[in-house]
Amino acid sequence: MTSNRILQLEDLLKREISQIILTKVKDERFKSFNIIDVKAASDLSSAKVYFSIINGNESDVPEIKFLEKFSSMIRSQIASEVVLKKVPKLKFIYDNTLYEANSIDDLLKSLNE
Repeated sequence: MTSNRILQLEDLLKREISQIILTKVKDERFKSFNIIDVKAASDLSSAKVYFSIINGNESDVPEIKFLEKFSSMIRSQIASEVVLKKVPKLKFIYDNTLYEANSIDDLLKSLNE
């Protein structure tokens, strides 16, 4: 069972990451990120940040080395803006659920025609 503390941290991280991307990120590759969800580990040492690309698909996702640098930058921004004992390590994971849902929807539409 997920504790209330973990849920609060996940919500805080989601809001902060979205705000940082909106206001402080200059790299255009990351400006189209839409943060879907954040799932923190039970010990709060790490968190998975699920994102999608606005009007894009998996081919638009930056390489892992860029995501790791991006993760470090976001983590340091959070540390400077939010009072936390320890900011969890962030791992960005592309969530293609919306893209797949649109593909299925298009397929169903084509069957009805």
